[in-house]
Amino acid sequence: MLWIFLGILFVSIAIGLPIAFGLGVAAVVLAVISDIPLSILIEQSIRGVNNFPLLAIPFFILVGEVMSAGGIARRLMDLAGALVGFIRGGLGQVAITGSMFFGGISGSAVADTAATGSMMIPSMKQQGYSAPHATAINTVSSVIGIIIPPSIPLILFGIVTETSISRLFVAGIVPGVMIGFALMVTTFIMASLEHAGQTRKFRLDLLWQAFKQAWLAMLLPVIVIGGIIGGVFTATEAAVAALLYSLFISLVVYREFQVSELWGMLVRTARLTGMVLLLLAFATVIAWFLTINMVPQTLVEQVRAITQDPFWLLMIVAGLLLLVGFVMDLTPAMVIMAPMLTPIVTSVGIDPVYFGVLMAFVLGIGLLTPPVGTCLYVGCGVGKVSMEQLVKAMLPYYAALLVVLVILIAFPGLVTWLPELTAVSGN
Repeated sequence: MLWIFLGILFVSIAIGLPIAFGLGVAAVVLAVISDIPLSILIEQSIRGVNNFPLLAIPFFILVGEVMSAGGIARRLMDLAGALVGFIRGGLGQVAITGSMFFGGISGSAVADTAATGSMMIPSMKQQGYSAPHATAINTVSSVIGIIIPPSIPLILFGIVTETSISRLFVAGIVPGVMIGFALMVTTFIMASLEHAGQTRKFRLDLLWQAFKQAWLAMLLPVIVIGGIIGGVFTATEAAVAALLYSLFISLVVYREFQVSELWGMLVRTARLTGMVLLLLAFATVIAWFLTINMVPQTLVEQVRAITQDPFWLLMIVAGLLLLVGFVMDLTPAMVIMAPMLTPIVTSVGIDPVYFGVLMAFVLGIGLLTPPVGTCLYVGCGVGKVSMEQLVKAMLPYYAALLVVLVILIAFPGLVTWLPELTAVSGN
């Protein structure tokens, strides 16, 4: 059953069929082979999307849209410039820090790439960065946005594996900061070698001015993360609170976009949400087929026969996910692979919250690798560089991400200590 599913999926990818439709075709074929009524497919697909935490996805996507148009993202970038613009690498450091701020609100790597790249790349070119190097920094830093909460991939992982989304959000804070620090160190080294990126003198008065302009925007991550940790609301309710707050400060305080622009934002949000939900609906059907045919249980037994050491098991799984990331986008990879891999890692005592963060990170790297890396294509468009130029410039940053990945695998406590400390529960 598993090989039939994988065969249909790979053929779909090869002929350019959208993965959601490929999953639908596979579900129908499996139903016919198993002599199962097609009505059950409808029941299972509805079950997959009839989930309250899924409401967080469109709300967080819309928050990202409002941030970009309402002046929130620009103010956060200005604050990042005042904070780290004096470090070697100048605007490169600002782009990474800005991505940490932006990712801490939007939860989308693609939105981060487009928003920060369009603001930062032209200025970075003027300061001596080559176009590929400037684009590489802005593109690779977008992976932070899917680790630091809120995170759409972590929401999906929580739904398909029935893991607490709130705990996943809290667990992503430390790894997200580690990724940002690793990228800043790499940017420091590369800027020193290329003599690029002017620095500016640290000035407390400029920092204060930037903070006064951005403090209302900075309350957004406080609302999301602080509210979840404090038990004020769930991750889904945090998304609604973040949207209402971002709309208020964008329309009433900053006044940088009109109510009429909301229609376009709603349409774009609906399109992206529809894609995610269609994938999730068909993936739920596939997961049900695999479960009733004992595929996850069989995989657990076979993998445990190879090794029961958590470190080497995670290294094997991470290598598999890196390969998957080369040929599949993050969202379908998450909804397809998470239900199959989670029982394998939990069978040797690995915390599913830790594995969810690790899986999101590994598949996030896939967004930065050819041939299907979504952020890579967005980066090429924003930076006006070729794929070959961008991939070459990103090689040092790939190495930095892999170093962080090995550290997280070797020391899982870096991920789990904060959710254990705060004892967050629920969705």
